[in-house]
Amino acid sequence: MSQLFYLRDSRTNVGSTCLFWAQDGCGYTSDLDKAHAYTLEEAQRKFNSRHTDVPLAARLVDELARERVDCQYLPAAGEKAGCDEYVISPKGRWDGNDVYWLTFDMFSVNYKSAVVFSYRRALARIDELGIDANIYAKSEIDAIARRTFQVANINERKMITAAGIRKPKRKRTRHTTGKTRGNCPDCGAITWGFNPYEAYTCAQADAENRGFKLYGNCKEVKHAKQISKSKIEGEAA
Repeated sequence: MSQLFYLRDSRTNVGSTCLFWAQDGCGYTSDLDKAHAYTLEEAQRKFNSRHTDVPLAARLVDELARERVDCQYLPAAGEKAGCDEYVISPKGRWDGNDVYWLTFDMFSVNYKSAVVFSYRRALARIDELGIDANIYAKSEIDAIARRTFQVANINERKMITAAGIRKPKRKRTRHTTGKTRGNCPDCGAITWGFNPYEAYTCAQADAENRGFKLYGNCKEVKHAKQISKSKIEGEAA
């Protein structure tokens, strides 16, 4: 099977989690199971047209995926009829939209690391730790947990270049002052001004450049430039 790629939106993340183009290009998603898988040719074409849409080799991303839970989809906390497995989430802790879970090593945003309790044992554990936390039915959290990928796990060499993607050459942009070149209507000298529809005189161009009017005509402007040039040449000598 040919190499497939997820297209990451490199302009932003949700916490430490990457966003990818969703199925058929319908917006963005952090859920890898809802991300569109592009062929090498499709991914390269997308990358060439917009350098912020970065292809990452899907196989390598999947290998490093972590299950997380979005706080927007959390069910009601508390004991549920017929349920004997529960997980604990401390209140007030998030990574982006993703909540943390009580693990053997204290807390982790990786849902797979969550310790499973009975409801009574969960209450006792919260009391032992002295923390403010919610208790959720594990089956309900299992239903909303999703596979995600974190930006810290990106390996550009392996996931992009070694996977066959060529980085597009970015066009060079010339930095400009925003001014338009023209000619003084009085003496014909070259002038520069921000208004492209105005023919600046030497005095007007000088005043706009300084932010205030100092000279009244072309002769005064040219005389001042000659004096300034003479001073510079004298200092250089």
